[in-house]
Amino acid sequence: MLANATSTSTTDEARRQRVRQRVIDFNNVLQTECAKYANCRFDGFAAYDYKFVASDVSTRDYFHPSVSGQASVARITWNATWAF
Repeated sequence: MLANATSTSTTDEARRQRVRQRVIDFNNVLQTECAKYANCRFDGFAAYDYKFVASDVSTRDYFHPSVSGQASVARITWNATWAF
């Protein structure tokens, strides 16, 4: 997915779209399976829909969340899933 990150070639764009669709499919499975259990809390796609900003990404590897990015993700998932 990360190869040729700035490329807009048809091949690279198609690869990114396949990865995107796979993530959407995984989230749909999670939603379906979670609905089968009373205490399961699906986040309603909150994590998927979160738009990272540059400061949310670690400057160590430019892939993982930074400390503030991790805090944002934790806040979003907590708010979306732990309202029992």
